[in-house]
Amino acid sequence: MGKQDFLKEIKDNYKESVRGWNDIYEAAVDDTKFVYDVDEGQWPAHIRKAREADSRPVITSNKLQKILRRIRGDGMMNRPSLKVIPVDDKADVKMAELYSGIFREIEYLSGADIVYDTAYNHAISSSVGFFRIVTEFSDNNSFEQDLRIKRIINPLAIHFDPYAVEFNLEDAKYCFAEELIHKDKYKKLYRKKEPIDFNSTTTSTIFGDWLQQDKIRVAEYFYKDTTQKKLVMLTDGTVIPLQGKVTLDALKEMGVQIARERTTDVEVVKWCKLDGADILEEKVWPGKNIPIIPVFGDEVVVEGKRYYLSLARGAKGPQQMYNYWATAATETVALAPKMPFIVDHRQISGFENEWNEANTTNRMYIRYKAIAGLQKPTRENQAQVPTAIMNMMNTTAYDIEDHLGDYQSSKGEQGNERSRVAIVARVQQSDKGTYLFVNNRTRAMIHCGRQIIDLVPKIYDTERALQIIGEDGEHSLVDVNKPVADADGNTVLQNDLSVGKYDLIASIGASFSSKRQEMVETMVNAMQYAPDLAPVIAPLIFKYSDSPGSQEVYSELMKGVKQLQETQAQA
Repeated sequence: MGKQDFLKEIKDNYKESVRGWNDIYEAAVDDTKFVYDVDEGQWPAHIRKAREADSRPVITSNKLQKILRRIRGDGMMNRPSLKVIPVDDKADVKMAELYSGIFREIEYLSGADIVYDTAYNHAISSSVGFFRIVTEFSDNNSFEQDLRIKRIINPLAIHFDPYAVEFNLEDAKYCFAEELIHKDKYKKLYRKKEPIDFNSTTTSTIFGDWLQQDKIRVAEYFYKDTTQKKLVMLTDGTVIPLQGKVTLDALKEMGVQIARERTTDVEVVKWCKLDGADILEEKVWPGKNIPIIPVFGDEVVVEGKRYYLSLARGAKGPQQMYNYWATAATETVALAPKMPFIVDHRQISGFENEWNEANTTNRMYIRYKAIAGLQKPTRENQAQVPTAIMNMMNTTAYDIEDHLGDYQSSKGEQGNERSRVAIVARVQQSDKGTYLFVNNRTRAMIHCGRQIIDLVPKIYDTERALQIIGEDGEHSLVDVNKPVADADGNTVLQNDLSVGKYDLIASIGASFSSKRQEMVETMVNAMQYAPDLAPVIAPLIFKYSDSPGSQEVYSELMKGVKQLQETQAQA
């Protein structure tokens, strides 16, 4: 395919992806503006303008934001933890633990908590979030690369193949990731180029024109290129790809017995960066998947068309009703008279100044004229908010919480439950209502982890010392791909990352730091019931404590334990 044909294909795919995601993204933008009350906010624009023109109140009492923040907080306190497991006879548990340690280190250095939280927040508030995997050089003086996980703060900049059907879009044939960069930076990166705009038929509804005053929009384009590869199976079951000097004739000349052979399609992920008219950079991505991971809300397919629903989507109607009734209650009270006096004008004749200043001057008495047949001046009771309005406010507030699955006991309020089992069951009732979003985040993290497992032996393919994080949260250095001599004197690679197949399992619970705190608390309680175990447990309390100086105390206690053991041995 020639360059111009390739560029035309890219532009056609771009237009197709923008059309395919347009409805989803428009709904996502509307949800986000509604939840966070920006631009038109939670009032329809025409109603807001009409009320403001009449100087009438337009009140927003945002009940969604508080609940969504609590749900986000629950997600932060119960992060999924991923563990690598071996899945074939060439893999082993030790190497699986090494892979887990590498993955935890990548997460730690990437600030993955923020990455996952950003995408999760987008999913629950607008229905769609994304994050990505990138490679970076270890430093400016090295050719070694590291894997990192990066957040995508604007999910509307991502356009996947709209015909992908898998939940995590791993079957997508292409994906665009757009960004706006300053023209000066553009010229610095691509010195020989001038920014050229796309034609008007390929502009995006999200960002507008590609060329914007002092900025230009460029796009990363990931796509899968399919090639064919021939495989042969030997009589012992070994499968060998035919490539380079490894040909069918060469194997036959070596006397190798071939049992079966077949041709298979192999997808290679390629990447390029382009502006409106030309390709700026291009390379082959080492992984087998497009390294952009989606985090979705509730997926619904109607008549073949796919929709994603945010957590707030169905609560928008009750929230608008609540705003209306809150505004009506405020307007009713604000416009009502403030407990005026009912008097006959003859009763205050001559004392008008005293009565006019009654609300500003602290007088001991106010005079009036007693007139036969008339009662003394009396106050009129202040108008009350109609009961119907208050009932509607309570009803719509419950509707919001009911849709979001946010029940009173889940918010810490006292309920009728008394037993621990009943209280936990009531809290779990809320958790079940939002677990779909938690589970979708876990799916995204597993998809990310599997991509990293695929990338690790390709990126960390040389002898090097890698820092890893153990399950206890401790950092350590491990040599990988290091040549060593085996028992027979043959050179083998120690911690060879290219051997074996591995997969992931996920568990949802407290984070590593929370688990450490829980362990410290458990050990302290154990010492109260078993004081004889104090010499053993006390050092461990400080070992797993994160407080300043805890490791120094642990070292000193261990010295004391060793001295005690030596003394007992001598005795």
